[in-house]
Amino acid sequence: MPYKNNRISWDTSVKHYIRLGLYNNLPEEIKVQIPRTNIHRWANETDTKYLGCEVAKFIKEELELIKQTGQSRHAKKVLDVYFKLSETYHSIVGKTRGIKNVITHSKEKIVETIEQVKSIVSLDNALKIFNISRATYQNYKTLVLNKCVPSYFNWCLKTYPQQLVKKEIDTIKTYFENGSSQYWSKSSLYYLGLRNRDFGFCLTTFYKYSKLLGYSSRHLRLKPKYDSLISSRPNQIWCADVTILKTKDGTRHYLHILLDHYSKKVLGYTIEDFSNPKAIRSLLQNAYSKISIKSEIRFITDGGIENVNNTVNQFIQNHNIIHQIAQKDITFSNSKIEAFNKIIKHQFLLPRMLENRKQLENALAEDIEIYNTVRPQQSLSGNTPEETFNGKPICISQYNSHLKAQKKFRQKQNNKNRCKKCY
Repeated sequence: MPYKNNRISWDTSVKHYIRLGLYNNLPEEIKVQIPRTNIHRWANETDTKYLGCEVAKFIKEELELIKQTGQSRHAKKVLDVYFKLSETYHSIVGKTRGIKNVITHSKEKIVETIEQVKSIVSLDNALKIFNISRATYQNYKTLVLNKCVPSYFNWCLKTYPQQLVKKEIDTIKTYFENGSSQYWSKSSLYYLGLRNRDFGFCLTTFYKYSKLLGYSSRHLRLKPKYDSLISSRPNQIWCADVTILKTKDGTRHYLHILLDHYSKKVLGYTIEDFSNPKAIRSLLQNAYSKISIKSEIRFITDGGIENVNNTVNQFIQNHNIIHQIAQKDITFSNSKIEAFNKIIKHQFLLPRMLENRKQLENALAEDIEIYNTVRPQQSLSGNTPEETFNGKPICISQYNSHLKAQKKFRQKQNNKNRCKKCY
């Protein structure tokens, strides 16, 4: 039977490390494998046992030189200057739009690098390079090093027990990818899910996960603050406006809209070939005929010829309606109906790529119905315009009563799905 030699032979350089008193400089994974008897024997060996032992002494001298350099005043000054340059760089680059997102998305590389160099450079100095705080770094470290497979984003379920479960995140994705509502605002999507009891979390959480899932938001430029026109009940203030929409056949269509200011309900609309005073009068007549109590109504428009003319004035003078021109008779703009124009065009009509007037007529009839009766609004605390117009209170508590129960369920579910690292 052939003889097998299973004896392990250690590299001579390891023996030199121990003979020269540099045992602590060895990597941990090597130190744990060396038997104590070997350490004792190698530490007491004579220098002349190995040929070329002078090289080992040279290595020791080099290590000592490196240690002394690290402790020298000049080296510390160099480091201080380096960090000062780093701070100046961040003070300039930090103003660049999106730089924080780049750092956040690079958290894995940051954690990996800092963990490799933290034995040489202090943690605080390393964090100065990336201009992040200790708390932020610990958060990065938790997310990177403690990954939980049951979590959608691999976040530690023990550290973040209130994170949404996979089913909830899949539901968010379903709402965003629904063809009939994919161009709605995020708040309307949220309140629709809340009303359907598909969402058991607050609006802020919805925004957070929407961003994490990559559903971009429309960035609105900040405008100067001003006092807005306020109404307290339906049929107190009406707004009218004309907006233009061009179909693919090149035709310009003039959409005449009448809106209730309080509920945001579309009271009437018509499509014309030009800005038509008769269309505005017709919208007023139809809406006014449906009111049971003929209390005073303020009618707000801009100064366009379709609004300011004898045709409209004759009807207004014979009824309990006061016509006011925005930013002329009153200091307020007609912003509520202007916002509606953007909604109906960008969230409903334009994505349809309408070919002609016939398609526009069919689409507008369907979309106005959806806007009035299906699409919830944040400013109405989740109500639809139709509900608010008919007297339903504007109160979010009628839709979010299930959030506490869902919060308990989520925590219980996440605790149940903890991975081994979480315990």
